[in-house]
Amino acid sequence: MIDLIVRKTPPAGLRPALRGSLEAVMAHFGVTEREVTVVLVGDRTIRALKREHWGEDAVTDVLSFPTWEPGDPFIPPHLGDIVISLDTAERQAQARGHSLTREVALLASHGLTHLVGHDHPHAEGLGFEEGATGPEWAVFHGAWDAARAALPEGA
Repeated sequence: MIDLIVRKTPPAGLRPALRGSLEAVMAHFGVTEREVTVVLVGDRTIRALKREHWGEDAVTDVLSFPTWEPGDPFIPPHLGDIVISLDTAERQAQARGHSLTREVALLASHGLTHLVGHDHPHAEGLGFEEGATGPEWAVFHGAWDAARAALPEGA
């Protein structure tokens, strides 16, 4: 189940596309019986969260807050929270020449990949994994492939 909390209103059509793409990623990882919360915010909110939890005073595109540690034999019903800045996502989408919906789906797939226990090396300036190479990024590419395949045509 996906609990979507909207603190900054997205454009029409983004919510169902996000739900569909994230459900595909959950199926990809075999966690369809689990829950995840996605919170759509602006830059001010995500900057405050990053400062509070990571000690960095800067905006970012997505933050993940898992509710369990990889290797723990008990996986709780709720995997965690994914917080996405629509302001940063919009700037990134424009810079990359694709839609906000596509960018948010990409960020959500990335966040969910972290929630299920995967990590990657810091990718300075990359911002997302489509351009990243190396075996440590393969799981992120697989999640994005699942999300992208579930997006509506033209998104």
